Amino acid sequence: MPTYPRAAVSPVHGRLALVGIGLAVVIATELHLRLSAQISPVWQTLSEYVYGRLGEHSAARLFAVMCLALALGSLALLAGLVKARRSPAVVVLLGVWCAGLTVCAMVPVDPDGQARSFDGQLHNAAALTAFLALPTAAWLLTRRGGRSCPWEPRRTTIRRLAVASFSSVAVVLGAFVFTLITGPVPQEVTLGLFERLLFTVDLALLLTMVRPLLAASRS
Repeated sequence: MPTYPRAAVSPVHGRLALVGIGLAVVIATELHLRLSAQISPVWQTLSEYVYGRLGEHSAARLFAVMCLALALGSLALLAGLVKARRSPAVVVLLGVWCAGLTVCAMVPVDPDGQARSFDGQLHNAAALTAFLALPTAAWLLTRRGGRSCPWEPRRTTIRRLAVASFSSVAVVLGAFVFTLITGPVPQEVTLGLFERLLFTVDLALLLTMVRPLLAASRS
């Protein structure tokens, strides 16, 4: 049976998504390189970059821009999903991911070793909710919908990344609960390393979800 090219779903939204995600990656790389002497990428979380110093200035603003860029890129993906008439549940969950990133940008995590505050707890709750919402949205996006679904050719890849994301969340959450029970033990729980693994998996997941917005597939 011959195959026929199918137009990209929404190139404009796809390009906007790539700009937002790409900017977030660039900023994250800069934070890692410039603050490696202050914030350990193995023991400390991404959120703790808000307490780093870039010369005379706080790194908090740059961290906030990173989160907002990723949120805006994800919002462009969401708009593309709406245009493609994907499931409302997928759209809502991706919206939760965007909202969680926005809260993380605006509300700082508690400094390591200090008493837990309402703002810090809100940051943690928003981050956990966001990290659960994204892979759930990806899993629901790839429910079998026939060959007409633009995401069907990438179903296996998206689902594998979603499972990897869920697994990473479980490890990060387990490590976080362990530190709550035992107190700060940075040399035993590599929370920062596992969170960066989760961040990398979720970036790959987003990019895989964005691709049908940009690239024609065959049906």
